[in-house]
Amino acid sequence: MLRDELIKRSPIRIFEKTIHGGIGKGNLGVFTGRKGVGKTACLVHLAVDKLLMKKKVLHISFSEDPHHIEKWYDQTFQEIAQAYKLENVLNNHDQIISNRLIMNYTPDYTNLEKNIKSIKNFLKNAQFNPDSIIIDGFSFENASEDNFKVWKTFAEDIKLPLWFSATLHRENLEYDDKGIPSPVNKFQHIFAVIIMLKPKKNYIDLSLLKDHNAKKLDRLQLKLDPNTLLISNHRI
Repeated sequence: MLRDELIKRSPIRIFEKTIHGGIGKGNLGVFTGRKGVGKTACLVHLAVDKLLMKKKVLHISFSEDPHHIEKWYDQTFQEIAQAYKLENVLNNHDQIISNRLIMNYTPDYTNLEKNIKSIKNFLKNAQFNPDSIIIDGFSFENASEDNFKVWKTFAEDIKLPLWFSATLHRENLEYDDKGIPSPVNKFQHIFAVIIMLKPKKNYIDLSLLKDHNAKKLDRLQLKLDPNTLLISNHRI
C-alpha cells in the first residue's frame, strides 16, 4: 500500500473526527490509564501517523530510560508497515527518523519553566519546527496546577497541540461527577481532551471522558490491540 492510502485508511482519522479535528493548536490532551496499559503506545501511534504525513514531531520524555522511546517508534512503524503492507518501508522509516526529535528531562517540577525555556532555545537553534508535541512520563501525581498552566502557556506561545500520558497508580481510584479519575480530574479544566484506557478481556478500550466543551460525548469506536499495540477500529 502507498503511504497516502495508508494515511487515509488509518484509524487515527476516526480519532480526529470524533474529537472535532484534534485537540487544537495551543491545547492539551491526555491519555490516562494504569501502568503498562498502553498510553505510550497510543501517543507513539499518533506521532508516527504525523510523521508518515511528513510532519515533524517533538517527543519530550521524563522517563528514566529514554532509549526505550526509540524502540517504541521502531516497533510501531514496523507494525503499521506490516499491517498495511506499506511500500518503500526503508525510505519511509528513514524519513520518520529525520522528522522526529526526542528530548529527555529529569522530573524536576520546580524547574519546569527553565526546562521549557531550554526546549524553546534548542528548537530555535536547531531550526526544528514540530507540528505536534508528545510529553511522556510527566507525573500527574507529583505535578501542581501551576505546572500544567506553564505547559498550557507553552502550547499557546508556540501554537501547537501537546499530548500527555498520565499514569493511574491508586488501587481504589476516585472519580469526579464526569467519570474522570484522580489525579487527572484535578487538572481537567486545563485539558481540552481526556481519554482513558480501560482493559477488557481481549483489547484495551479507548474511552472519551472529555471532548473540548461538548456536553454529550461520542464513543470513540477505537481500541488498542494488545498484540500489535496499535490503535484500531472497534465497532460494537
